[in-house]
Formats: sequence, C-alpha cells, structure tokens
Amino acid sequence: MFIQHKSFFYSEYIYSLNILKIFIIMKHFIALFLIAFLIVGCSKDDDNYHDYHLEYIGVKSVDIPDEFVYGQNYRIDITLELPNSCYYQYNQYDYFYEGTTRFIYPIVHVDDNVACTQNITETTFSVRVHAIQSEPYIFKFYQGEDANGEDTFLTIEVPVI
Repeated sequence: MFIQHKSFFYSEYIYSLNILKIFIIMKHFIALFLIAFLIVGCSKDDDNYHDYHLEYIGVKSVDIPDEFVYGQNYRIDITLELPNSCYYQYNQYDYFYEGTTRFIYPIVHVDDNVACTQNITETTFSVRVHAIQSEPYIFKFYQGEDANGEDTFLTIEVPVI
C-alpha cells in the first residue's frame, strides 16, 4: 500500500514537471512571437512613412465672447488658413500666459518631401477658457512674423464681469 502511495506522488511529480516544461516552451514561443511582431511592425519601409515638421501658423480670425462672466467656461473658436495640402491642424497649440495676457500659437503638421496641391483651405479649432480672474483677459493670437522676424499678434481684450 505504501508503494502505491509513493507511486502516486511520483506520478504527480512527473505530471508537474511536464506542465513546467510546457510552460517554459510557451514562454519562449510568446517571446519569439513578440520579437517578430515588433521587427515587422516597426519597419520604416511603410508606404505611408514620410518626414514632417511642426510649425506655428498665423491666425486668420477669432470668434470670442465680448465679455466673460467670472467662474464660467468659454470656447474660443480660432480659424486658420492652411496654404496647401501638406498642412494639417490637429487641435494643437501652445498656450502661454504672463499676468493677464494669454499668448496662443496654433501648431500645424507639415509634410516634407511629398507632392502638395496648392489649394488653400480653412480650418477651425477651439480653445477652452475658464474665467478665473477678475481682471480683463488680454488674448494675443499669433499671426506670423514681421519683416524683422518679430512675432505679430491679433490682440483682443475681454472684460470680466
């Protein structure tokens, strides 16, 4: 009887070793699969791969309330003019502030080394503002650079009531 009992533990031990071997083999198989997936998936030989850069673009117009009510949220709609088909706007912008002044610089994605059509298109994106200061807001929307390379702005002051 004791031998059968010992045999039972021995067979459980062998069974556990076999499960462990299968687990190790599966772990290696999964690792190899992931490595192969990453090598193939991260190839730069894709037909859609191209160089690009980001740049600031000037604001054409702004739709902004005449006044803000303290504590309320507002949406400012900003319209841009994209010069050709290589320019894309993905609601990206830089937003800086100094005191009560807010500087807004729209950012566009520009494709490099691809054929572009020369059609001008307009696009609009929104900036959300929470009126949390009692002083008037001074917004400066980037419009480009002047002849001296200095930034120019469309400046709009919005009182807070």
